[in-house]
Amino acid sequence: MSQTMLRRLVGVALVDREFCEGLMNGKRSTLLADFDLTDEEHEVVASFEKDSVQELASTVHDWLMEQGNPMSPPVECNVVQIL
Repeated sequence: MSQTMLRRLVGVALVDREFCEGLMNGKRSTLLADFDLTDEEHEVVASFEKDSVQELASTVHDWLMEQGNPMSPPVECNVVQIL
């Protein structure tokens, strides 16, 4: 299982606005080709029907939990912490 690739995909979607918009607006198949996902992982992401990256991350997390491979819990971050 390429859990690392799923984490990378979610990470890129969280920080790259253009990539995120592509995942949400019909370019998903093209963008997913850049990640070495298993067929099952590809299906989880390709079948995603929500319109926010946070919901995508939650879906991936839930799927990984079902597989026995949870992602790390999200870290709350605000502008003050970043600066």
